[in-house]
Amino acid sequence: MGIWPNRGGRSVEKQTAHCTTTGCEHIAVSTISGDALCRRHFIDICYTRLERYEELRKKRGLNVMGAEAMRRFIHECSRQADEIEHTATDLENLDRAKLLHIILTASELGRFLRRSPRKVAAIPVRVSCERLGGAWAEDSKTVLLSRYGASVQCNHPAKPGDSLQIIRFDTGQKAEARVAWQRPFENESVRIGVEFVNCDNFWGLDWSAVEESR
Repeated sequence: MGIWPNRGGRSVEKQTAHCTTTGCEHIAVSTISGDALCRRHFIDICYTRLERYEELRKKRGLNVMGAEAMRRFIHECSRQADEIEHTATDLENLDRAKLLHIILTASELGRFLRRSPRKVAAIPVRVSCERLGGAWAEDSKTVLLSRYGASVQCNHPAKPGDSLQIIRFDTGQKAEARVAWQRPFENESVRIGVEFVNCDNFWGLDWSAVEESR
């Protein structure tokens, strides 16, 4: 049974929490910035804020604190949109399309944020996907690292928005990740960009030193 904290600090059961939007009586299915939201209001808020962040990005109106808030929101809304899309049993096609659009829009916005410097490194990893009807796993290696993800060689049909698990062969560490992009590469191989979910500095590097030497 899921437990969510409300703004007063008191925990509430996910199954009985109601949307905190004024006048809404629907059951909450997610939280954004501490507010419990039903599916419709979750979708509405995601669209509104993603559109606002896109305008700020175009106008270069993001300061350091704004960019960090944008990163947190992108991560939060895309993770929960993915969870709703995969677990909801009463999802209509229109809502499913909206959730997938939110995930892709958030991923595109995330690509424009320079969240950390990049480092060329070939670290052996196992990449696996548990997608229903299309599970796969392969041993691969990284191409570029960042504090929040990596680009990885991949020979399977990973799509933006797909949930993955990354395991390092050298340390045995595991991390949940999401595909941000997929691009063909030379010799008919494919590279994918992955962003970690709830994981900071999976690669264990001193990023300030990487920044200085970039």
